[in-house]
Amino acid sequence: MEIADEAPLPKHNRLRVWGIRFGKWMITVLVIVAVALAARDSVSKWQQQSTATRITLADVRWEWLALSAFTYAISLIPAGLVLRRALAALHQPIELRLVMAAQLVGHLGKYVPGKAMVIILRASILSRGATKVSIKLSAIAVIIETLNLIAVGSALAFLLVVVLDTPPWIKWGSALMAVGAAVGTLPPILRFALSRRLRIRTRRTLTNESVPPMPLDWTTHDLAAAWFWCTVSWIFTGISMTAVVMALVPLVAGQSIVSLTLICSAAAMLAFVAGFLSLLPGGVGVRETVLATLLGPIIGPGPALLSAVVARLVQLAVETILAASIWSMMNRRRIRPTDQFGT
Repeated sequence: MEIADEAPLPKHNRLRVWGIRFGKWMITVLVIVAVALAARDSVSKWQQQSTATRITLADVRWEWLALSAFTYAISLIPAGLVLRRALAALHQPIELRLVMAAQLVGHLGKYVPGKAMVIILRASILSRGATKVSIKLSAIAVIIETLNLIAVGSALAFLLVVVLDTPPWIKWGSALMAVGAAVGTLPPILRFALSRRLRIRTRRTLTNESVPPMPLDWTTHDLAAAWFWCTVSWIFTGISMTAVVMALVPLVAGQSIVSLTLICSAAAMLAFVAGFLSLLPGGVGVRETVLATLLGPIIGPGPALLSAVVARLVQLAVETILAASIWSMMNRRRIRPTDQFGT
Protein backbone atom coordinates (compact mmCIF):
# COMPACT_ATOMS: atom_id res chain seq x y z
CA MET A 1 0.00 0.00 0.00
CA GLU A 2 1.38 3.36 -0.98
CA ILE A 3 1.78 6.09 1.59
CA ALA A 4 0.34 9.47 0.74
CA ASP A 5 2.67 12.41 0.40
CA GLU A 6 3.27 14.27 3.64
CA ALA A 7 1.85 17.74 4.07
CA PRO A 8 4.38 20.53 3.59
CA LEU A 9 6.13 21.65 6.73
CA PRO A 10 5.09 24.94 8.34
CA LYS A 11 7.35 27.88 7.53
CA HIS A 12 9.03 27.99 10.94
CA ASN A 13 9.77 24.26 10.71
CA ARG A 14 11.27 24.71 7.25
CA LEU A 15 13.47 27.50 8.55
CA ARG A 16 14.59 25.30 11.42
CA VAL A 17 15.46 22.44 9.06
CA TRP A 18 17.42 24.76 6.78
CA GLY A 19 19.13 26.28 9.81
CA ILE A 20 20.26 22.85 10.98
CA ARG A 21 21.51 21.96 7.50
CA PHE A 22 23.39 25.24 7.24
CA GLY A 23 24.94 24.66 10.66
CA LYS A 24 26.11 21.18 9.62
CA TRP A 25 27.65 22.53 6.44
CA MET A 26 29.41 25.29 8.39
CA ILE A 27 30.83 22.74 10.84
CA THR A 28 32.05 20.59 7.95
CA VAL A 29 33.71 23.55 6.24
CA LEU A 30 35.28 24.69 9.53
CA VAL A 31 36.76 21.26 10.19
CA ILE A 32 38.09 20.95 6.63
CA VAL A 33 39.72 24.39 6.81
CA ALA A 34 41.25 23.63 10.22
CA VAL A 35 42.68 20.30 9.03
CA ALA A 36 44.03 21.93 5.86
CA LEU A 37 45.74 24.66 7.88
CA ALA A 38 47.23 22.09 10.26
CA ALA A 39 48.53 20.08 7.31
CA ARG A 40 49.98 23.17 5.63
CA ASP A 41 51.75 24.18 8.84
CA SER A 42 53.21 20.69 9.28
CA VAL A 43 54.39 20.53 5.66
CA SER A 44 56.04 23.94 6.05
CA LYS A 45 57.83 22.75 9.17
CA TRP A 46 58.91 19.57 7.36
CA GLN A 47 60.49 21.64 4.59
CA GLN A 48 62.36 23.80 7.11
CA GLN A 49 63.59 20.94 9.26
CA SER A 50 64.47 18.61 6.39
CA THR A 51 66.68 21.34 4.96
CA ALA A 52 68.33 21.97 8.32
CA THR A 53 68.93 18.28 9.05
CA ARG A 54 69.72 17.35 5.43
CA ILE A 55 67.16 14.56 5.57
CA THR A 56 65.31 14.47 2.26
CA LEU A 57 62.42 12.39 0.97
CA ALA A 58 64.96 10.07 -0.64
CA ASP A 59 66.36 9.28 2.82
CA VAL A 60 62.99 8.32 4.29
CA ARG A 61 62.42 4.61 4.82
CA TRP A 62 58.79 4.44 3.74
CA GLU A 63 58.12 0.96 5.08
CA TRP A 64 58.61 2.33 8.60
CA LEU A 65 56.22 5.21 7.91
CA ALA A 66 53.65 2.71 6.66
CA LEU A 67 54.08 0.78 9.91
CA SER A 68 53.69 4.02 11.86
CA ALA A 69 50.43 4.85 10.08
CA PHE A 70 49.08 1.33 10.56
CA THR A 71 49.88 1.14 14.28
CA TYR A 72 48.54 4.65 14.87
CA ALA A 73 45.26 3.67 13.22
CA ILE A 74 45.05 0.66 15.54
CA SER A 75 45.77 2.89 18.56
CA LEU A 76 42.59 4.88 17.86
CA ILE A 77 40.28 1.87 18.21
CA PRO A 78 40.54 0.95 21.94
CA ALA A 79 39.46 4.44 23.03
CA GLY A 80 36.19 3.83 21.17
CA LEU A 81 35.55 0.84 23.42
CA VAL A 82 36.08 3.09 26.44
CA LEU A 83 33.65 5.63 25.00
CA ARG A 84 31.02 2.92 24.53
CA ARG A 85 31.49 1.76 28.12
CA ALA A 86 31.08 5.36 29.30
CA LEU A 87 27.85 5.69 27.31
CA ALA A 88 26.60 2.42 28.82
CA ALA A 89 27.35 3.82 32.28
CA LEU A 90 25.08 6.73 31.33
CA HIS A 91 22.35 4.26 30.26
CA GLN A 92 22.86 5.03 26.58
CA PRO A 93 23.14 1.67 24.74
CA ILE A 94 24.68 2.79 21.45
CA GLU A 95 25.69 0.36 18.71
CA LEU A 96 29.41 -0.31 18.56
CA ARG A 97 29.64 0.72 14.90
CA LEU A 98 28.19 4.15 15.67
CA VAL A 99 30.45 4.62 18.68
CA MET A 100 33.55 3.73 16.67
CA ALA A 101 32.45 6.02 13.84
CA ALA A 102 31.88 8.88 16.29
CA GLN A 103 35.21 8.25 17.99
CA LEU A 104 37.21 8.25 14.75
CA VAL A 105 35.48 11.19 13.08
CA GLY A 106 35.63 13.24 16.27
CA HIS A 107 39.43 13.32 16.20
CA LEU A 108 39.36 15.96 13.48
CA GLY A 109 37.54 18.32 15.84
CA LYS A 110 40.68 18.82 17.92
CA TYR A 111 42.23 20.89 15.13
CA VAL A 112 39.46 23.48 15.45
CA PRO A 113 39.91 26.20 18.10
CA GLY A 114 37.86 25.09 21.07
CA LYS A 115 37.71 21.48 22.20
CA ALA A 116 33.90 21.52 21.97
CA MET A 117 34.07 20.63 18.28
CA VAL A 118 35.14 17.09 19.20
CA ILE A 119 31.96 16.69 21.24
CA ILE A 120 29.76 18.21 18.52
CA LEU A 121 31.11 15.87 15.84
CA ARG A 122 30.73 12.79 18.02
CA ALA A 123 27.27 13.78 19.23
CA SER A 124 26.04 14.27 15.65
CA ILE A 125 26.98 10.67 14.80
CA LEU A 126 25.90 9.08 18.08
CA SER A 127 22.40 10.49 17.64
CA ARG A 128 21.93 8.68 14.32
CA GLY A 129 20.97 5.45 16.06
CA ALA A 130 17.85 4.35 17.88
CA THR A 131 18.92 6.11 21.09
CA LYS A 132 19.09 9.88 20.68
CA VAL A 133 22.05 11.04 22.77
CA SER A 134 22.02 14.66 23.86
CA ILE A 135 25.11 16.84 23.55
CA LYS A 136 25.27 16.93 27.37
CA LEU A 137 25.47 13.14 27.69
CA SER A 138 27.86 12.94 24.75
CA ALA A 139 30.08 15.51 26.43
CA ILE A 140 30.11 13.57 29.70
CA ALA A 141 30.97 10.31 27.91
CA VAL A 142 33.77 12.01 25.97
CA ILE A 143 35.10 13.52 29.21
CA ILE A 144 35.18 10.08 30.85
CA GLU A 145 37.00 8.56 27.87
CA THR A 146 39.50 11.44 27.70
CA LEU A 147 40.17 11.42 31.44
CA ASN A 148 41.01 7.73 31.37
CA LEU A 149 43.21 8.09 28.30
CA ILE A 150 45.14 10.97 29.90
CA ALA A 151 45.39 9.19 33.25
CA VAL A 152 46.79 6.01 31.73
CA GLY A 153 49.15 7.94 29.46
CA SER A 154 50.45 10.00 32.37
CA ALA A 155 50.89 6.93 34.59
CA LEU A 156 52.72 4.93 31.92
CA ALA A 157 54.88 7.92 31.01
CA PHE A 158 55.81 8.40 34.67
CA LEU A 159 56.86 4.76 34.98
CA LEU A 160 59.01 5.09 31.88
CA VAL A 161 60.71 8.41 32.69
CA VAL A 162 61.59 7.11 36.17
CA VAL A 163 63.64 4.25 34.74
CA LEU A 164 64.99 6.27 31.79
CA ASP A 165 67.64 8.98 31.92
CA THR A 166 65.42 12.07 31.89
CA PRO A 167 65.70 15.48 33.61
CA PRO A 168 64.19 15.73 37.14
CA TRP A 169 61.62 18.33 36.08
CA ILE A 170 60.15 15.87 33.57
CA LYS A 171 59.90 13.19 36.25
CA TRP A 172 58.19 15.53 38.72
CA GLY A 173 55.89 16.94 36.05
CA SER A 174 54.82 13.50 34.86
CA ALA A 175 54.27 12.40 38.47
CA LEU A 176 51.94 15.34 39.16
CA MET A 177 50.00 14.74 35.94
CA ALA A 178 49.69 11.03 36.67
CA VAL A 179 48.36 11.55 40.21
CA GLY A 180 45.96 14.31 39.24
CA ALA A 181 44.53 12.48 36.24
CA ALA A 182 44.29 9.11 38.02
CA VAL A 183 42.33 10.58 40.93
CA GLY A 184 39.82 12.03 38.48
CA THR A 185 39.02 8.56 37.10
CA LEU A 186 38.18 6.94 40.45
CA PRO A 187 34.51 5.80 40.37
CA PRO A 188 33.35 7.61 43.56
CA ILE A 189 34.92 10.92 42.50
CA LEU A 190 33.76 10.60 38.90
CA ARG A 191 30.20 9.74 39.93
CA PHE A 192 30.08 12.61 42.42
CA ALA A 193 31.50 15.15 39.97
CA LEU A 194 29.35 14.22 36.99
CA SER A 195 26.14 12.62 38.23
CA ARG A 196 24.94 15.71 40.05
CA ARG A 197 25.19 17.67 36.81
CA LEU A 198 22.90 15.34 34.90
CA ARG A 199 19.38 16.72 34.62
CA ILE A 200 17.19 14.64 32.38
CA ARG A 201 13.73 16.08 31.67
CA THR A 202 10.80 14.18 30.25
CA ARG A 203 7.30 15.16 29.14
CA ARG A 204 4.54 13.47 31.04
CA THR A 205 0.82 13.39 30.28
CA LEU A 206 -0.24 16.76 31.65
CA THR A 207 2.85 18.38 33.13
CA ASN A 208 6.57 18.75 32.57
CA GLU A 209 8.37 17.46 35.62
CA SER A 210 12.03 17.01 36.37
CA VAL A 211 13.17 13.45 36.59
CA PRO A 212 15.72 12.73 39.33
CA PRO A 213 19.31 12.91 38.08
CA MET A 214 20.26 9.81 36.15
CA PRO A 215 23.01 7.98 38.06
CA LEU A 216 26.38 7.47 36.49
CA ASP A 217 27.01 3.74 36.95
CA TRP A 218 30.78 3.91 36.56
CA THR A 219 32.16 1.02 38.61
CA THR A 220 35.59 -0.34 39.49
CA HIS A 221 35.10 -2.97 36.78
CA ASP A 222 34.51 -0.19 34.25
CA LEU A 223 37.63 1.59 35.46
CA ALA A 224 39.77 -1.55 35.11
CA ALA A 225 38.46 -2.20 31.59
CA ALA A 226 39.00 1.42 30.59
CA TRP A 227 42.59 1.39 31.85
CA PHE A 228 43.27 -1.89 30.03
CA TRP A 229 42.04 -0.58 26.69
CA CYS A 230 43.81 2.75 27.16
CA THR A 231 47.04 0.87 27.88
CA VAL A 232 46.63 -1.04 24.61
CA SER A 233 46.06 2.26 22.83
CA TRP A 234 49.23 3.80 24.27
CA ILE A 235 51.33 0.75 23.40
CA PHE A 236 50.45 1.12 19.72
CA THR A 237 50.96 4.89 19.91
CA GLY A 238 54.46 4.30 21.24
CA ILE A 239 55.19 1.82 18.46
CA SER A 240 53.92 4.34 15.92
CA MET A 241 56.26 7.04 17.25
CA THR A 242 59.18 4.61 17.22
CA ALA A 243 58.47 3.74 13.59
CA VAL A 244 58.58 7.44 12.67
CA VAL A 245 62.04 7.79 14.23
CA MET A 246 63.23 4.61 12.51
CA ALA A 247 61.98 5.99 9.19
CA LEU A 248 64.23 9.03 9.52
CA VAL A 249 67.18 8.01 11.68
CA PRO A 250 68.74 4.52 11.73
CA LEU A 251 69.82 3.00 15.03
CA VAL A 252 73.23 4.13 16.21
CA ALA A 253 75.87 1.79 17.60
CA GLY A 254 74.98 0.51 21.06
CA GLN A 255 71.32 1.51 20.80
CA SER A 256 68.62 -1.15 20.91
CA ILE A 257 65.15 -1.03 19.42
CA VAL A 258 63.72 -1.76 22.88
CA SER A 259 65.32 1.27 24.53
CA LEU A 260 64.31 3.47 21.59
CA THR A 261 60.72 2.22 21.84
CA LEU A 262 60.59 3.02 25.56
CA ILE A 263 61.80 6.59 25.17
CA CYS A 264 59.61 7.17 22.11
CA SER A 265 56.59 5.82 24.01
CA ALA A 266 57.26 8.09 26.99
CA ALA A 267 57.74 11.07 24.68
CA ALA A 268 54.52 10.36 22.76
CA MET A 269 52.49 10.00 25.97
CA LEU A 270 53.80 13.17 27.60
CA ALA A 271 53.45 15.11 24.35
CA PHE A 272 49.79 14.09 24.01
CA VAL A 273 48.95 14.96 27.61
CA ALA A 274 50.80 18.29 27.48
CA GLY A 275 49.15 19.15 24.17
CA PHE A 276 45.70 18.41 25.56
CA LEU A 277 46.28 20.46 28.71
CA SER A 278 47.49 23.39 26.60
CA LEU A 279 43.96 23.65 25.08
CA LEU A 280 45.56 24.67 21.78
CA PRO A 281 44.03 23.20 18.59
CA GLY A 282 45.58 19.77 18.26
CA GLY A 283 48.17 20.75 20.87
CA VAL A 284 50.06 22.44 18.03
CA GLY A 285 53.57 23.45 19.00
CA VAL A 286 53.34 21.90 22.45
CA ARG A 287 53.51 18.29 21.28
CA GLU A 288 56.43 19.06 18.98
CA THR A 289 58.33 20.81 21.79
CA VAL A 290 57.89 17.92 24.23
CA LEU A 291 58.85 15.32 21.63
CA ALA A 292 61.92 17.28 20.57
CA THR A 293 63.00 17.76 24.22
CA LEU A 294 62.80 14.06 25.07
CA LEU A 295 64.09 12.66 21.80
CA GLY A 296 66.84 15.25 21.29
CA PRO A 297 69.44 13.59 23.58
CA ILE A 298 68.84 10.26 21.82
CA ILE A 299 68.81 11.12 18.11
CA GLY A 300 69.93 14.75 18.07
CA PRO A 301 67.95 18.04 18.27
CA GLY A 302 67.38 18.39 14.51
CA PRO A 303 66.17 14.86 13.79
CA ALA A 304 64.09 14.95 16.99
CA LEU A 305 62.16 18.01 15.87
CA LEU A 306 61.80 16.60 12.37
CA SER A 307 60.47 13.33 13.84
CA ALA A 308 57.88 15.33 15.79
CA VAL A 309 56.74 17.08 12.60
CA VAL A 310 56.56 13.85 10.61
CA ALA A 311 54.63 12.17 13.42
CA ARG A 312 52.10 15.00 13.22
CA LEU A 313 51.78 14.53 9.45
CA VAL A 314 51.29 10.78 9.80
CA GLN A 315 48.65 11.19 12.50
CA LEU A 316 46.85 13.92 10.57
CA ALA A 317 46.81 11.79 7.42
CA VAL A 318 45.49 8.72 9.24
CA GLU A 319 42.79 10.67 11.09
CA THR A 320 41.67 12.45 7.92
CA ILE A 321 41.50 9.28 5.80
CA LEU A 322 39.58 7.36 8.47
CA ALA A 323 37.17 10.22 9.15
CA ALA A 324 36.55 10.91 5.45
CA SER A 325 35.95 7.22 4.72
CA ILE A 326 33.51 6.80 7.60
CA TRP A 327 31.69 10.06 6.85
CA SER A 328 31.35 9.10 3.18
CA MET A 329 29.99 5.64 3.99
CA MET A 330 27.48 7.00 6.49
CA ASN A 331 26.19 9.61 4.05
CA ARG A 332 25.85 7.08 1.22
CA ARG A 333 23.99 4.67 3.45
CA ARG A 334 21.79 6.84 5.60
CA ILE A 335 19.92 5.21 8.48
CA ARG A 336 16.20 4.92 7.70
CA PRO A 337 13.51 5.61 10.32
CA THR A 338 12.62 1.90 10.34
CA ASP A 339 16.24 1.06 11.13
CA GLN A 340 16.38 3.62 13.90
CA PHE A 341 13.45 2.23 15.83
CA GLY A 342 13.98 -1.42 15.07
CA THR A 343 10.66 -1.93 13.29
